[in-house]
Amino acid sequence: MVRVPQRGLSLVELLTALVILSVLISLAAPSFSRILTEQRLRQVSNELRISMVTARAEAIKRGERVAVRPIAQSWSDGWCVEPHADAGVCGDGVIQAFVPSSAIAVTTNDVITFSAWGRASDCPQLLLSAPTTGGVCQLCMSVSTDGRVVTNPGLCNGTCPDTNNDIAWAGACP
Repeated sequence: MVRVPQRGLSLVELLTALVILSVLISLAAPSFSRILTEQRLRQVSNELRISMVTARAEAIKRGERVAVRPIAQSWSDGWCVEPHADAGVCGDGVIQAFVPSSAIAVTTNDVITFSAWGRASDCPQLLLSAPTTGGVCQLCMSVSTDGRVVTNPGLCNGTCPDTNNDIAWAGACP
């Protein structure tokens, strides 16, 4: 009788490979969480930027004030673009609306209003933040008086940014 050598892995070899794989996955998970959080922040900041550009374009097109305002009492609940109204929340005539992920907090004290000339008032700033393993990712969005949106990582400093050096995405997480 001729013996044919068996091919394949033994149980010990298979278990060793699974242990090594699980260790590598556990090491990669925290950085993957950070990447996901930054992507969520980037997506919400892009939606806010689109809303600002839309509001500015509508204000110029209509020849009247157009506002970007919270849908409810908080910006974290979402926002809308609508022709300027006296109400503090979105009402009839909404041009555009967006509801962000519940993991992202959007804070500002301002309703962002664009004049018929496309200019924003008072250089409003919005802080976007999201918790992640090891800290909080933060992003500051500022609307300059000429209507340009500038995004910087970190907290808002309360000053109107220089619109000539809008930096590329530098990451919002520590």
